[in-house]
Amino acid sequence: MYASLPKTASIVQKYGGTSVGTGERIKAVAERIARQWRDGYHHLAIVVSAQSGETNRLVDMMRSVNPNASGVAYDMALAAGEQVSVALMSAALEAQGIKALPLLAHQLGIHTDELHAKARIRHIDTDLIERGWERGAVAVIAGFQGVNSDHEITTLGRGGSDTSAVALAVALKAGFCEINTDVDGVYTADPRLVPSARLIESLEYETAFEMASLGSKVLHPRCVELAAKFHMPLIVRNTFTSDSHRRTRIMPQSAAGSLEELVVSGVTTDRQIAKLTLTGLRQDSAVISEIFQSLGELGINVDIIVHDKPHADQSLRLGFTIASSDLDAARKVIAELAASKGYDSLKIVAEGGLAKVSAVGVGMRSYAGVAGRTFNALTSQGIVIHMISTSEIKISVVVDEAEATRATQALHREFVGD
Repeated sequence: MYASLPKTASIVQKYGGTSVGTGERIKAVAERIARQWRDGYHHLAIVVSAQSGETNRLVDMMRSVNPNASGVAYDMALAAGEQVSVALMSAALEAQGIKALPLLAHQLGIHTDELHAKARIRHIDTDLIERGWERGAVAVIAGFQGVNSDHEITTLGRGGSDTSAVALAVALKAGFCEINTDVDGVYTADPRLVPSARLIESLEYETAFEMASLGSKVLHPRCVELAAKFHMPLIVRNTFTSDSHRRTRIMPQSAAGSLEELVVSGVTTDRQIAKLTLTGLRQDSAVISEIFQSLGELGINVDIIVHDKPHADQSLRLGFTIASSDLDAARKVIAELAASKGYDSLKIVAEGGLAKVSAVGVGMRSYAGVAGRTFNALTSQGIVIHMISTSEIKISVVVDEAEATRATQALHREFVGD
């Protein structure tokens, strides 16, 4: 990708937590960046995550002090991890003889909405970066964080450094955005679950987004969504391999090549699934609308939805899946809504210990029989399907978490091969 770009092109690189996990790794990354700068690529913007494990440590510290801490305090604590990474990477570049311009979100101007812990970027100021380039500096920017209109630190949700990097690439009109991580790219399945999984060297945005949304841990879904919206090419590569090593390129389908022969590009696994079943609902669509609106205001994404017709008592039943991390907040807001509206008959049943396994591929649009093959592959292994959801390019099933690995392997064998 670099060889095809003019030396004046802007390039954004993001380095994840494992890439900056130790001092030695940070120095190795700084050496790579220094080589590129000396090769003539002087418009480099480096986005860094917190060191691996650091965000979890900060979350645990906050919970030990106050499990119900305000979003303002929570985000301020979590954003500290990226601040340390920015300082360390800047120092490592200086040791290589490269000027560094360290920038936190509030210094640069990464403006977000008001929602804490799951903020969305509205605008990024690039003046400081461009002035730094004029002075021969490499910009080093904190990922994952922003600032709202009240000058409060906000965070973008776990994995949000990917989103920071793509948003910055769009703002800078970069040639591409490079996501550096601890794997070679996007695979047809998680290699830890399916040893025969293969690297996908070219993906189009739609499939990459579905795979990220459905449990592939390589990319954050919002970063792919943003890249697709602005046609920003994404490169996913391994930090610890040479620049010529294999990688995944994500771009428009016309550039990614013909994928018509591929029924399924990959199989994803999400073990963090919970199900809520609401019974005793009135025959009033306003009730359901209010429930989903309340969940949306908290940034809780609702996935698979099952809506039953009235029972003998003329009540409705509604079932849907959410991330298991949102379960407590979802139960609380629904219970509060029911109490405030006088929905005394509404009952909430929560079920954890579930996983979602999905087969994804643009080839499914024109291929009949995918659902039948999915059911056969799973039921032949004695795997019980709790819920199912389909679209033009994916089919998802909810199974017991204990069966997630076997279900992933079965679908990979069926659609991708051993």
